[in-house]
Amino acid sequence: MEPDIYVLSKAGFSREQIEEITTCNDRDTQIRMLRKCRYQLLDEIHEKQQSLEEIDYIICKMKEQDKKEGGVL
Repeated sequence: MEPDIYVLSKAGFSREQIEEITTCNDRDTQIRMLRKCRYQLLDEIHEKQQSLEEIDYIICKMKEQDKKEGGVL
């Protein structure tokens, strides 16, 4: 099975990356390139997840503060 250009494009690969992967004739090298990109994407996902958690924490603290202030008034 050859790497699908459309799928690689939808996955966020650049034209250069797609060309490098699809023109490579060594299957093991192709797999290594795909895995490297996969790990990079996974790192980005983890970073975004951490950002979401930080925002959720701020929202939670703001709601707690509003409840305390609302209860005092």
